[in-house]
Amino acid sequence: MSYLKSNDLFEHLNPEGLYQKVPHPIVIADHLMTPDNIGAMIRLADNIGATEVCFLGKEEEHKMGKIRRSAASSRDNIRWYFTEENDLRKIVPEHKKIVAIETADNATCIYETPLPEDVAFVVGSERHGLSEELLSQCDMVVFIPVPGPTRSLNVSHAASVALFEWQRQMLQK
Repeated sequence: MSYLKSNDLFEHLNPEGLYQKVPHPIVIADHLMTPDNIGAMIRLADNIGATEVCFLGKEEEHKMGKIRRSAASSRDNIRWYFTEENDLRKIVPEHKKIVAIETADNATCIYETPLPEDVAFVVGSERHGLSEELLSQCDMVVFIPVPGPTRSLNVSHAASVALFEWQRQMLQK
């Protein structure tokens, strides 16, 4: 067995065929503080084929050079932007379901919850998670069970788990 470049492998697998069956997701992140996490979210959103990634908060608070380096070529492949808007329905089209990835009272396990086809995923900040205000605007809340001693995930890792679980569910339809 030898190494195969991912572009060569995926060219034959056609993973983008998923979007002939379901709409592309949107990714929203609430007040991320770390440029590396912002860049990782841009790259992840590009990897999954999202239409855009929206960062709630002020753009000038972040170092754009570090964000661009972390995002790599994805920074030019996908629409990403900052906004101070806190009304998710002004960001997310009405027909999309808003799914929070968060530990909350009403959250269900992501692996046991059927995820909507037409979706916008929302993740919270590294320190405080999602605010009550944003959680109340979501159609559903899912959590990721973490079996190890550190019971929280990095925000980009949590988004990765959720987005690829969504993809897995959509491919099984």
